[in-house]
Formats: sequence, C-alpha cells, structure tokens
Amino acid sequence: MHFSRDSCISSVLESSWLPYALRFSVRGLLTLTRKLLFLEVPLLALLYCLVLNQMLLSNNAMAASQAEGELSLQTRLFNQDPQSTLQENNAQSFAFAFNLSGALGEQLDAELDFFYRYDSADDERTKGDIRKLYLRWLNPHIEVLAGFNRVFWGVTEVNHLVDIVAQTDTVESPDGETKLGQAMIAFTVPFENGLADIYLLPYFRERTFPGENGRLRFSLPVDYDNPVYEDPDEGQHIDFAGRIAKSFENTELALSYFQGTGRDPSYLFGVNSASILPYYPQIKQLGLEAQYIWDEWLFKLEFIHRDGQPNLFFEEEEYQAVTTGFEYTYYGLAGSASDLGIIAELLYDSRGQRALSPYEEDIALGGRWVLNNLHSAELIFLWIQDLNRFARVFAFEGSIEMGESFALSFESTIISHQPQPSVLTPLQSDRLLYDLRDDDSIEFTLSYYF
Repeated sequence: MHFSRDSCISSVLESSWLPYALRFSVRGLLTLTRKLLFLEVPLLALLYCLVLNQMLLSNNAMAASQAEGELSLQTRLFNQDPQSTLQENNAQSFAFAFNLSGALGEQLDAELDFFYRYDSADDERTKGDIRKLYLRWLNPHIEVLAGFNRVFWGVTEVNHLVDIVAQTDTVESPDGETKLGQAMIAFTVPFENGLADIYLLPYFRERTFPGENGRLRFSLPVDYDNPVYEDPDEGQHIDFAGRIAKSFENTELALSYFQGTGRDPSYLFGVNSASILPYYPQIKQLGLEAQYIWDEWLFKLEFIHRDGQPNLFFEEEEYQAVTTGFEYTYYGLAGSASDLGIIAELLYDSRGQRALSPYEEDIALGGRWVLNNLHSAELIFLWIQDLNRFARVFAFEGSIEMGESFALSFESTIISHQPQPSVLTPLQSDRLLYDLRDDDSIEFTLSYYF
C-alpha cells in the first residue's frame, strides 16, 4: 500500500473544526519534524499519521486528550574568555515544547512530546527532537508500547550509571539529565509490588555534542558527522534491555541488563589529530539500583559491570563503577514549612584515570532546600571533589514559580582552577575537566506554560 505523508498532513490540517491557531501550530510542528520522522525513520511515518489523525480528528479522542506546552527564553553567560576565537562569551536561545496525550479507546492510549530549540551561538544546539511518539496497549497483565519514548533509570543525585536506554542530549544539558527520544518496542509486566520491563531498541541515536562555536566542549571539536561504529549495521543494530524492579516495605531494588550499541561513546583522533571521532562499541552491561528509607534517611546505590567499552586511551577493558550515598532531610527547618536535605555520595570507577568520566574516585557533598511555599521554590548545591587530585566542580540549581503560568530557573557550574596535565605530576589533574577550565557559566531560563 502506498502511504503519502502529504495526504496525512493535509487530512489533519484541513479539518474544518480545528481552530486556525492550532492548525498553524501543528503545521509548524510537522514541518520541523518531517525530516526526522519521514527521512530518518520511514517506518514510523504510518504511526505518526495514525496518532495525529486519531488524537486531533476524533471528537471522542479529543474529549479524552490533554494538550500542554512550554515556551522559554534562556541566556547562558560565561565569565571567562573562550579558548577558541570561534566561541562567544554568552548565548541566547528560545525553546518550544508541546505535549499531546490521550486515550484512543478503553485499552489504547498515545502520546506526542515534541521539543525544539534555537540557539544564537551554537548551530548544533539549534535542533528539534521527537521525545515521545507512541501507541500503548494496556491490559491488567501486560502493557505493550511501540514508538518513541524516553526511559530513565537511576536513583542517585550526581551520576546515573545505570541509565542506558535513551541517549544523552549533551547540548541541551551538559550534566546528562536530558535524554533524546528512543525508538522502541517495550513490554511491561506487573507482578506483586514490582514491574518487569523488556525493551527492543531498533534505532540508535548518536550523542549530541557542542559545535565549534559552542562552549562546554573538548579543546578539539568532535566530528559528529563521521561517527565510527564497531557493528557493521551501525545505527540500525537492534539492541536489547531488560529490568526487574520490586519494592519491599522500605526498600526498592532493581536489576537491569543491556546488550547492544553503547550510548557512551569512546573517542578516536581524526585526520592529523585535528578532531575527535566518537566511537560506539558493542557492550554488555549489568546494573543494580537500590534505595532504603529509614526515618529521615534515604540511602541510595547504583552499580554497573560493563564489558566491551574502550577506555580513555582506547583500550578495551571490563570495569565496574558505583555511586552510593545518602540524603538526610531536616523537615520543618527551624519551625518553618521548608525542608533541608543533606546530600553525600561517593563515586568510583575501577578504570581510574582511564575512565571516560571525570568521576572515577570522587566525593559529592551538597544540600537541597525546598521552601514548600506557594511558589514551589527550590535550591540545590553540590561540591564534587576528586579524592586523589585537585580537580573539583561546583554546581548550583534553583527554580521558582511566578503565578500559574511562569517559572524562573537558573543553573551554574564552576569548573575553573583545574591543574594543567603534566607528565611530571600526572595525578594532580583531570584530563577531561581541564578542557572545560574556561567554561564557568550561569544560565537563566524564563518559562511560560500553557
């Protein structure tokens, strides 16, 4: 059967009952996402049309659906001159997010979550992403999901070791908290106080990197147009992931397994060592998550064993990594409505200086202050210190709501004063953090929700 994307789009946009403003917004959304869905993932075109037709054209579905969006303005400021003349001291950006979800029947629902950002300084940060676009069939004994979705694993604050299903969107959030939409077929089976999940992942998403004009990048630019894959199928390799999670009174445990194309790239030097090439190996990873609540204490642990990942010097080795710690909360601080949480975590990677992460033997200390007021104000502070070297990172986050529709947030990272790598004093510096030594930054975001 011949399937026309244009006929699908027209049937949605020319509906007489659809308000002109909504038709205009949907038309812009379709234009921005057409390349991703119809050129890069042709098999999802049919799903894309079905979801939009059912959710936007069916009066019954429209009554059961929910639409919401976000417009945001962001400015990112750096207090030091960049290493490259191509980079700038500040950047402004505009972002648009749109979510549409609803039931298509008693046992069928769907969700569309789209995101787009325009950045004034970095072309690689100007992009759109289909974060969610799926159909889900629900049954008391099993759920089946097909399409794009974002999956988050992990319990710790600083470094989510086990979180491997969806690719990290580095240009959107350098701390790794934001994920790209991942194509999948997912099966969820509930059992007593637990869930079992199985994922088939047929389409790999490459990690996003800042461009030559962007900050918070390596001293050499990453050649993201020429990635290297271990598997000959490259991004079409079918990956597999599974997870079993269960609760026991005050304890939560989860065991996970992943096999396929690693989401964390290793790195090769390009021609004449003028650039860095991302290398995506075939890996196997076993993961463990644990949480235990005791009065005001919350103990956390994440552990992985991974095989097949080349290290910083491109030597393949098995390794183990763990992040563990606690959060102690003072409720009703000094008789007020606010709460103060004290955070402490230990981060360890058996590869040491060969690790692809700067957190190979570090300790993180910080606090989370939640005011519990009408403005939902919150402030987080973290100090991450290498136990063997002078390398350190300070991170601040805060947010406050202003009325029903506006919110203001900020993030700041201080990475400066990193010792320069030296053959004479190799243990005093961190190679990965040194490249970011001039990129201390503060970021403000004003959001409008509708």
